[in-house]
Amino acid sequence: MERERKGISRREFVAQSVKGSVIAIAGLGISREALGKADSQRSREGSPAMMQKRAGNMKLGLVTYNLAKDWDVDTIIKRCGQTGFQGVELRSTHAHKVESNLSEGERKAVRAKFEASKVELVSLGTAFEYHSPDPAVLRKNIEGTKEYLRLAHELGCRGIKVRPNRLPPEVPYEKTIRQIGESLHECGDFAQKLKVEIWVEVHGRGTSQVPVIRKIFDVANHPFVKVCWNSNPTDIPPGRDSVKQNFELVKEKIGSVHIHDLYDRNYPYIELFGLLKKCGFDGYSFAEIQGSADPLRVMRYYKTLWELMVSVA
Repeated sequence: MERERKGISRREFVAQSVKGSVIAIAGLGISREALGKADSQRSREGSPAMMQKRAGNMKLGLVTYNLAKDWDVDTIIKRCGQTGFQGVELRSTHAHKVESNLSEGERKAVRAKFEASKVELVSLGTAFEYHSPDPAVLRKNIEGTKEYLRLAHELGCRGIKVRPNRLPPEVPYEKTIRQIGESLHECGDFAQKLKVEIWVEVHGRGTSQVPVIRKIFDVANHPFVKVCWNSNPTDIPPGRDSVKQNFELVKEKIGSVHIHDLYDRNYPYIELFGLLKKCGFDGYSFAEIQGSADPLRVMRYYKTLWELMVSVA
């Protein structure tokens, strides 16, 4: 073995290997102080198990939007298991066809497949939204939310993802904010009975601004309605390079997190992971990434980079 030729112990070999990996991602925004701290810890405890411990209780999952949009349930479970992704958010309308029209038997079969695996069916990713000035459209979205809450309950999910999508320019700003918040409160009452959370994605024209989401949540005011942090460029206030200001507005309400390309230096992922760890977040950060002709390779690289970044955050 390489370590035997160098005459070093297994622990020293592991520590040096991980140190090299950490230095390789230094250009992604890890400070010298953080690198030094991580290197010191790895010198003492340089095992994969200890690295996972330092990453805290946060988990890595996969949003099936894009990368897994054409996979069936069996393929999703197999590939997540092969690459160490712990859970999934199944996006509605995709090839896996986990939708509200499933029969009772089909629902039980989907649940059984996940429960027999090491992969958790965490949530259902829907596109229900509550901004429309048309009362019929709004009601359809609210009732659709309830249908998928019921489905999520029967599948054993923790939550469903919904979203605001825009602020209609023809409607007063505050009126739309109140409408979205009140709609979420109604859905939250239904969710509470089923013990399934609603995760509201920070999304849409005007509504991807975290201060706007904070106002919506002030109206919604429900323990089963939480934020899906979406890692948007708008998380960073103009003239700054940090998400902390906006994170502080919703940190006690975060139920899930969407993350994208971790190599993107324009987004401070390491800072985000540190903030999540500091506030005790123990849920899922779901990778929402583009498709690939070699998905297993991409997923393995992604998981390795995620573990390293979280461990030094």
